[in-house]
Amino acid sequence: MEKTIKAGNSSAVINSKGAELKSLIMSGKELMWEGNPVFWGKTSPVLFPAVGGLKGGKTIIDGIEYQMTKHGFARDNEFECVGHSENTVSFSFHETTETLKMFPFGFDFTMRYQLTENKLEIIYEVSNNTSVPMPFCIGAHPAFACPAEGKEFGDYRLVFQEKETVCSPVLDCKTRLFKEKEAVWRLKNSNECPLSYSLFDNDVIYFRNIASKSVSLLDNEDKGIRISWDGFNSLGVWTPAGMNAGFVCIEPWCGCDDYENCSGDFRDKPEIQTCLPGGTKYYVLSIETVNNDY
Repeated sequence: MEKTIKAGNSSAVINSKGAELKSLIMSGKELMWEGNPVFWGKTSPVLFPAVGGLKGGKTIIDGIEYQMTKHGFARDNEFECVGHSENTVSFSFHETTETLKMFPFGFDFTMRYQLTENKLEIIYEVSNNTSVPMPFCIGAHPAFACPAEGKEFGDYRLVFQEKETVCSPVLDCKTRLFKEKEAVWRLKNSNECPLSYSLFDNDVIYFRNIASKSVSLLDNEDKGIRISWDGFNSLGVWTPAGMNAGFVCIEPWCGCDDYENCSGDFRDKPEIQTCLPGGTKYYVLSIETVNNDY
């Protein structure tokens, strides 16, 4: 089931499976990747309650071992539409018999989309319905169409809100684990990262624990989009290695793939979030155009 919201000349389409954003039109242009399965069949999956892969596909929660799929299970489940107006729509998902086999917590997870003519805002709400603190990771994974017609991928760059110094671990593509000892400098007191397909030869680029709360994807004419966030700690940037695909994912995260030397305990994961019994935590992602005629 799909729901459409509109504001002026802007529109967004959200699918109830995974509450996934499928289309976002602003300034008369489609900003989202088309979801061609030859390259990657998704457009904007939500990552919950894990971000990335777990060592051996399993983790330990309070002394018990659980199997959990990459990026968690929310993206693969149907959400219920719990509110819909002309420019807003909300979807909610809670634990099931199947999710409890992977993640032993009762929860409510709601995603609310709010559209204006110039901005789409997504609010994530995570509520803990159990009597013990609930650990979780959360992340966004929107894929933006790039390059635009008449442009090349190398015409684009990421411009961070703040100057950053980032040395990122390298992902082992076979094990899906980060290798701390093979870290690569991504930024040294700079806010610009030029893009090239070769940057992604080892899969995702992980800008961990950055100060910036926004990043812009700009072409050589300074046109593009700005992604802003609140509550998230780090940023993943990804396009599939060696495929020259027509998109790049810009992904605010709390969490990441496991490291080779990790303990295997879910509560020990980097950037792990904790929601207290009866509590709710909020995260926000927004998308807007830059220079308006992108």
